[in-house]
Amino acid sequence: MRYRYASIDIGATNIRVATGDESGISERITEATDKTRGALGIVSQIIRMLKTLDLRGLKAIGVGSIGPLRISEGCIVGAPNLPFKEVPIVKPLEGEFKVPVRLINDCSAAALGEHVYGAGRGINNLVYVTLSTGIGGGAIVDGHLLQGKDGNAHEVGHLTIDPYSELTCGCGCRGHWEAYCGGMNIPNYARLLLRGREMERGPLLELAEGNPQRLTTDHIQSR
Repeated sequence: MRYRYASIDIGATNIRVATGDESGISERITEATDKTRGALGIVSQIIRMLKTLDLRGLKAIGVGSIGPLRISEGCIVGAPNLPFKEVPIVKPLEGEFKVPVRLINDCSAAALGEHVYGAGRGINNLVYVTLSTGIGGGAIVDGHLLQGKDGNAHEVGHLTIDPYSELTCGCGCRGHWEAYCGGMNIPNYARLLLRGREMERGPLLELAEGNPQRLTTDHIQSR
């Protein structure tokens, strides 16, 4: 029997799980992240999702997750887009499935994937940035994955753009990059630019896709 591996992508908006072997992915499913049952509810959701897949011969589980992380304890800590201070990941999964579990930041996993299998093959220094619910980053430096002492060296979304900004990041700090460009915060930036007027979400996304002609005064409303 071939060994099988499971992968988990933990996001603030969606959770994705998949299984496969050396030949590639064989099964995958996606669900909206359940934030209604507490921190352990997220772990229970992951376990339930995994159990719907073929786990015969399961050898190990890899988890790419939003951060910040506490790598030494295998948990998510203080994620600005989750309403929980701490979400244990590694211990509950190891206890349930009796296989090794490895947790790293989702963008670090993506950077490593590109370096080994994708557009970054043969490149010893690269940066991967994703704009999603928040902003994440991963980096390969001199051929090695950059993680830092606690696994959060790549948290580019929390670089300070303007310490005196009116915009507050989900982590509570002012003027972070994510406060301007994270998916949860773009409407706040738009309102700041419109100075007291509101814009519907649809036309804002159309502008981002390069269709400014679709924006009219009907889409902007006074509060």
